[in-house]
Amino acid sequence: MNKSQSEGGLSFLKNSKVGSASGFLVVGGSVLALPHGRRNSMDAPKVFDSTSEYQHHFREVPHCYASMSRKPLTAYNPNAPRSRLAAEDAPVPLKNASTIEFRDRFCVHNRRFVTTHKNHYTGEQADLRSNPGMIADSTRLKRFLSEK
Repeated sequence: MNKSQSEGGLSFLKNSKVGSASGFLVVGGSVLALPHGRRNSMDAPKVFDSTSEYQHHFREVPHCYASMSRKPLTAYNPNAPRSRLAAEDAPVPLKNASTIEFRDRFCVHNRRFVTTHKNHYTGEQADLRSNPGMIADSTRLKRFLSEK
């Protein structure tokens, strides 16, 4: 498919979908775009004066509750804050008082920082018995008494 010489060098840009320029021009071997002309003040686009979806959902609204007088009117919403009962404010902590608790409700704190040595070393003499049944029975008794 050969092009004729009558078509200009910019004929490949003739029906392009670029809306940022009104035309194209070749100067010194470089392709330059021709800008659109200036608009009149009457042709200016209208300013976006509505609110976006984000602005609509995250706008600042006054704190509302059910028994409040002069609540602002809003569209019906079953979970609207204007239909809820008033909530109590959070208590203000005392100055310089820590509210952090290093506890777990499943953790037993009676012997929390007692070492294994303190738990199991009783200072008794070495057991010289060789009967495994007697040793097992006395060990069972010691364990039962230490777990109380």
